[in-house]
Amino acid sequence: MAEERSDHLERRRDELTRSLPRLSEKQANTYRLNSDARALDRAGVKHQASGEMERLKGNEAAADTAIRDAQRELRQLDAEIARMPRRGLGSRVGRAVRRARADR
Repeated sequence: MAEERSDHLERRRDELTRSLPRLSEKQANTYRLNSDARALDRAGVKHQASGEMERLKGNEAAADTAIRDAQRELRQLDAEIARMPRRGLGSRVGRAVRRARADR
């Protein structure tokens, strides 16, 4: 049971890790688009309609939120994985001790 949970956590962590570059690229692109549109607006060039400016602002905020959420979930997964019991020497010794007690 714990091994299945550990495998699930590791798979989810791998998925998130692989998605970070894509999320980071999306965040950079939305920031660049919004920044360029604001600079043009400040310069007096009405290149984007006001509704489009709001959409760009919303897209930038959504991209920021997505990457922060992924990073937060990664930290939570790392903490949970660290708390999971490992199949090392300690668990083998513990299992041997429990078996020895059961055999008495």
